[in-house]
Amino acid sequence: MSSTEKIAIAAHLHVLLRRKTGRVTDTEWMATNLEYAAEIVRFSREKAAEDGHIDLGVWADRLEEIMATPDARHRVPLVRMMADAVKERAAGVHTPAVSAPSSPGDQQSARSVDTEEEVYPESGFIESTFGSLFGDSESHRHKERRDPNAPRYVKGLR
Repeated sequence: MSSTEKIAIAAHLHVLLRRKTGRVTDTEWMATNLEYAAEIVRFSREKAAEDGHIDLGVWADRLEEIMATPDARHRVPLVRMMADAVKERAAGVHTPAVSAPSSPGDQQSARSVDTEEEVYPESGFIESTFGSLFGDSESHRHKERRDPNAPRYVKGLR
C-alpha cells in the first residue's frame, strides 16, 4: 500500500478518536511507526467496545490491515539521491542517473546572458521588459541611483 493511503486511514482514525474520545494522535507517526499504530489500534478497539463506537473498531481494523502490508518499494528521497550523485561525481565515478548536458545551450552560464540585473545591479529583481513589446520605449524609464549604505529589503533581511 502507498504511504498516502496509510496517512488517509490514519487521518480518518485520528478525527474519529478526537471527536469520540478526546484523544489527540499524530497521523504521520501513526502511518509510519508500527508500534505506535498497534497501540492506537488497541486503544481504538478498547474504546469501541466500552462506548459502543462501532466505526472506531472498523477503522482500527483498516489501520491494522494496511500497516501489516509491506510497502511496494522503498523510495529514496530526491535530496539523498542527488547528494549521492554529487559525491560520486566529485570522486570521479560517472553514473547514468546524472549525465552531462546534451546541448551546448545547456552549458551556457546564466551570467553570460545580458539581463537588466546587470544594468541595474541595486535591484534584486529583473525588471519587466513588456513595455518594449507594447510600444513603450526604454528612454521613458528613469532609474534613480540609490545610496549603497541604505538598508536593503531585497536579498537580505533588515
